[in-house]
Amino acid sequence: MGASTQSVTRARTLGNERIRTIVVMAIAGLVIALVVYLIDRPFGPGYADVTLTGDVSGARPVAGAAAPIFRSVTVDGQAVGLDDFRGRPVWLTFGASWCVDCRAEAPELQATYERYKDQGLVVLGVFINEDARAVREYAERVGMTITMVADPSTTIASRYRILGVPTHYFLTSDGVIQEVRLGGLPAETMDALVRSILD
Repeated sequence: MGASTQSVTRARTLGNERIRTIVVMAIAGLVIALVVYLIDRPFGPGYADVTLTGDVSGARPVAGAAAPIFRSVTVDGQAVGLDDFRGRPVWLTFGASWCVDCRAEAPELQATYERYKDQGLVVLGVFINEDARAVREYAERVGMTITMVADPSTTIASRYRILGVPTHYFLTSDGVIQEVRLGGLPAETMDALVRSILD
């Protein structure tokens, strides 16, 4: 084999190795990007995006901060405000009857409320993008007895800068956010989070 043939063969071999290296690096980069996305995304499976139409100028409430106060009317027509429950642990949950994952976790949410209501637990459900009648009919169908308000114009959800539903805020009795969870919660997680805010 002549020197020129060896040079061509060596060049081809180096070229193939470079292509393989580039392909391996590209695949590794894609895998790393996918892992970072899965770790850093703000929610997991069981989470429906929502579009906010209210004022979202404030900062998103986070654990350790005071929960933003709001006033509304329950689906039964009673005036209610978050500050009405000061002195009691509050599970503030944002959901919707049109949200599949909200409906899926509703029985366990209700069961958890029933288990701890005698210890002072308040569960306040804010239903996004629907009116009081729709929420009331949904609650009657599924047997929910938590305190519920409709948020058809996303005024409350915008104040909390909700990205999607379900979103759960667990507040201590002094109105401080202890935990924020995005996406549907299994029963054991609900139970543990509720117990963490009981006095």
